[in-house]
Amino acid sequence: MATTTSTVGHIATDPLRNFKFQVQIQHPGIKGFARMGFMSVSGLNVTTEVIPYREGGMNTTTQKMPGQSDFAPITLSKGLAVGDSQMMDWMRQLFTVIQGTGNGKAGAEFRHMVDIKVLDHPVTSGATPAKAAFRVYNAWPTAVAFSDLDAGANAIIVQQMTLAHEGFEFKLANSVGSSSVSF
Repeated sequence: MATTTSTVGHIATDPLRNFKFQVQIQHPGIKGFARMGFMSVSGLNVTTEVIPYREGGMNTTTQKMPGQSDFAPITLSKGLAVGDSQMMDWMRQLFTVIQGTGNGKAGAEFRHMVDIKVLDHPVTSGATPAKAAFRVYNAWPTAVAFSDLDAGANAIIVQQMTLAHEGFEFKLANSVGSSSVSF
């Protein structure tokens, strides 16, 4: 007769999936920017420079002190769809600020906040709670790129937007269940 034993592995201990996420760009000036669907988000990391320090009399080792921190650019990727011009609209807004040819709004703000939420899995109710979240501060586009056009390929056109930013905050839910993390 087979017996079942309880194991430690269950929904409560499963790591979060990286394929269920939502990106919200808080840009009031561009219509339809609130919830764009992205295929991937990369570059969520921070590094701190190490400053070696040598003290007289301690010639065998160096002390390590923290220096300046830097946040890597974030890259958002998505398929190109007809009528989907929000990425280029944001980039054009940056051009008008740089060139001083704005649309009448002096000092138009091109930096915006971006929220990236990792959603719970599996979905058991109507509203899917966020179990982890990144809030990216003062983000602005540094590049918009499109995939190569190739008549011999069987692929979609992918557009990418690279964002410079001034840091992010990370929050993680405290428990499993319907609780959601928010800023």
